[in-house]
Amino acid sequence: MIYESFDGLAAPILATFAWCLGIGLSSYYLVFKTRLFSHLIASPLVPPFLALPAIMFAFLMGFMSSEAWQNFSHARTALINESSAISQILNIPMQPLEFENSSNQYVQSYLESVLKDEWSAKHHNESSSLEAQNALDKLELNVWKMTGACNQSVNKPSICTDPIAISAIVKAIGDLRNARTQRLSLGYQESVDTKWFLGIFLGLIAALTVAAVHRSNAKTGATALVLFCLSMWISFCMVTLYINPYKWADRLDPAPLGLILETLKSGHNR
Repeated sequence: MIYESFDGLAAPILATFAWCLGIGLSSYYLVFKTRLFSHLIASPLVPPFLALPAIMFAFLMGFMSSEAWQNFSHARTALINESSAISQILNIPMQPLEFENSSNQYVQSYLESVLKDEWSAKHHNESSSLEAQNALDKLELNVWKMTGACNQSVNKPSICTDPIAISAIVKAIGDLRNARTQRLSLGYQESVDTKWFLGIFLGLIAALTVAAVHRSNAKTGATALVLFCLSMWISFCMVTLYINPYKWADRLDPAPLGLILETLKSGHNR
C-alpha cells in the first residue's frame, strides 16, 4: 500500500482514517443523495440484516489480525534463531587457527551488512543484502577449506578440528541461512495488498448496509455511519500497525545481533 512508503507511525493511522472517511462519505452520498436506495423508504430493510456484512467484515479483520500476531511471533523466533546460530558458530573452536580468524571476519562482515542494509530504516528486511549473502557463502566455504586441509595426506596441520565440531558448524550455518530467509520473507509484504483491497471493499458494503437500514432518517443514518466508521478505523489501525513486524508499532529491534557484533569487535567472542 502507498502508506508503507513512509516510516512515521502516523502514516498507517492517517491512511486508515482516509479510508474510513471515504467509505463513510461514499455510503452517505449513495444512500441519501441518490435514488439508488429510494425504494427503501416505502419498503425498508429488516434491521437485523445489517449484521450480516458487518459479521463478514469482522471475520476478515479477525483473520488479518491473527496473521499479524503470527507474523510477529515468527519474526521474533527468526531473530532468536539467527542470533543463536551465529553464537554457536563463534563459540565452536576451529583448528588451524587461521580458519577461525577468517570465520570471525566473515561473521563480522555478515552482521555489519545485515544491520546496515537489511535492518535499516530504508529496507525494513524487505530486500536482501548482497554483501551479507557473500559473507555467508565465504563462511561456509571457509569451513570446507578447513575440512579439506585436515583431510589431505601431505602438509596436514598438526591440530585439526574435530569432525563432530565441523558437523555442528555446518548445521549452525544452515540454521543461520534458514533464519535469515524466514526473516526476509516476513519483511516482504506485497501479498497483503489484495487483502487490504478486499477489506476496504467489504467495509464499504457493510457501511452501505448500515446507511440503507436507516434510509428513512438521514440524521439517524449519519450517526450510525459515524459510529460504524470509527469502529472500522480502530480495526484497520490495529492491523496496519502490527501487520509488519519490522515497521510501525512494537517493531522488532535487532539488539541481539548488535550485541554479538560489539562483542566480536571487542575481541571477546569466547
